[in-house]
Amino acid sequence: MQLSIRAFAFTCGLFFAGTVAVVGGVALAFPGYGQPVLDLFASLYPGYAADGTVADWLVGIGLALLDGMIGGSVFAWLYNRFVMH
Repeated sequence: MQLSIRAFAFTCGLFFAGTVAVVGGVALAFPGYGQPVLDLFASLYPGYAADGTVADWLVGIGLALLDGMIGGSVFAWLYNRFVMH
């Protein structure tokens, strides 16, 4: 069975973006929540500072979506290359 590269990439992108959205959204409501996780995201995504602003939160969501889609497409492509036919 092969994976749909497009579907898997979209799913991974939504998962990554959803993670940043939830943790960042809760941190907007309750400052300090999940700060180590947000700092990790900030170290991975250039342009994302985890400074607790809505604009920065949206940048983080966008970058996580892009990162997840790229990673998911590479994973699905590699999986499809190695799967037994």
